[in-house]
Amino acid sequence: MILWIVAGLATMLILLWIWMSIEAFGYRVREESVSSSRIPEGFDGLHILFISDIHRRKLSMASMSDSLARADLVLIGGDLTEKGVPLSRVEHNLKILSSHSQAYAVLGNHDLNAGAAKVEELLRSAGVRLLKDETLVLEKGGDHIALTGYMQPKTRKHPFSSYKGKAKNDPYHIVLVHDPIWIKGRAKLGYDLILSGHTHGGQIVLPLLGAIRLEPFYYQKYDSGWFDLHRSRRSNEVIKLLISRGFGTSHIPIRLCCPSEYHLITLTRTP
Repeated sequence: MILWIVAGLATMLILLWIWMSIEAFGYRVREESVSSSRIPEGFDGLHILFISDIHRRKLSMASMSDSLARADLVLIGGDLTEKGVPLSRVEHNLKILSSHSQAYAVLGNHDLNAGAAKVEELLRSAGVRLLKDETLVLEKGGDHIALTGYMQPKTRKHPFSSYKGKAKNDPYHIVLVHDPIWIKGRAKLGYDLILSGHTHGGQIVLPLLGAIRLEPFYYQKYDSGWFDLHRSRRSNEVIKLLISRGFGTSHIPIRLCCPSEYHLITLTRTP
């Protein structure tokens, strides 16, 4: 009888581990739409592939080719790598992400720890534009939108820079920032769409108990998914914030009730 119980428990643990591995290494693409009257006609229907927190994973062109072929723009939200990952793997991943469309990236905390100079060189070689407290104005069909990328601080003791990322004529404005804690304490956010990662959604989420690997307070409120913010305290205009669960894993190569993901976001102009 005891042997049957032990065998049953062992089988359950094996099946659980298989399931957590599937969640960690799947290719779940979330197709989502962002609507706004501020999106110019030239960018109506623009497809953005957003991916963050790749860490140790090696991307598959076969698994991502359909999404990449549809994407007009690729945005990489940091933590492309971490300590111990071969540079050849990072190079391979960047070649895939930049194979169909222009790609832009920011660095994450693990990129800095792994050696920012090496990561930056790989980005340049792959033709991926690294944004370090920088704003670009993108043109399409005679219309314009702005894209700002914020540099990740070296440590938590270092604050984000005071760079405001303003663009002339107040176009529709996308922000790429690795850590969503960047928004904390910012009373005025003159942007429209903020894309971030870092949290992994907790990575291990237990029923009833929730994410067990998220720090209390801020990250438990802003764990993953879509959030509505306001452009200022006196404004009713909505900013859309996306915190991705990320595509890779950190510390342990498993996920539970929090599958890996990347995103294909469509910009939709409303009257």
